Amino acid sequence: MNLALVEIHDVSPYYYKETLQAIKLMSLCGIKKYSLLVVPNFWGKAHLYEHPEFVDTILSTKQEVVLHGCYHKGGSIKDILWTSGEGEFSNLNLMETYQRIEEGKEIIEALGIKSDAFVPPAWIGNPYLEDVLYSLDFKVVAYRDHIKDLETQLVYTSPVITFSNRPILSWLSIGFAPLLFRAFKRSKVIRLALHTKDFRDKRKVKLWRVLLSKIKEHRRLISYGELIRQGGPAFALQGV
Repeated sequence: MNLALVEIHDVSPYYYKETLQAIKLMSLCGIKKYSLLVVPNFWGKAHLYEHPEFVDTILSTKQEVVLHGCYHKGGSIKDILWTSGEGEFSNLNLMETYQRIEEGKEIIEALGIKSDAFVPPAWIGNPYLEDVLYSLDFKVVAYRDHIKDLETQLVYTSPVITFSNRPILSWLSIGFAPLLFRAFKRSKVIRLALHTKDFRDKRKVKLWRVLLSKIKEHRRLISYGELIRQGGPAFALQGV
């Protein structure tokens, strides 16, 4: 049976209400397994330390936590197609990359949250990212079109269905999402990437409800950790 990962991006007190709505939608749609992509200090404005009740909410779900950067802010003009100022790791050098990931990891671990999976904001990495992650005991990293096991170097092709939250692209992505869902029907592993900001748009919430209901009928839901612990299905590709 083909697989799917359902993930909630930008889990942060910055989007407190929207995070709760996203978690509630998982329950309403019968999604019993999903990943929470946590940002320790979103845009430097919402530090997890200052919101213990939010941390309790994360822990109470008993779902996989994925570290999603530290600030979710940064990048350059070359990233404009994919993000608007949120490519945090795009322009960082080796030392900056190490310090940023170490900072994020220390914050969540001090609050009792464990994670060995990483998704860079906007799915944008840099040449140093994987070596730094491996040195800090992360097991897996995911980008826009693939997932990589950092220990075995196995790469899993895995397209993402998501919505943009920029004005014109938002409208286009709403139209394209159902088409992509059908286009990726034969893909062995797909990901549904809900962003907390999606929950400010009723059209997106309605469409997510439809897609989530469909995904559980046709695919087995899996976490990043389970994917790599199982050694990867036969469709994993060796190397980058």
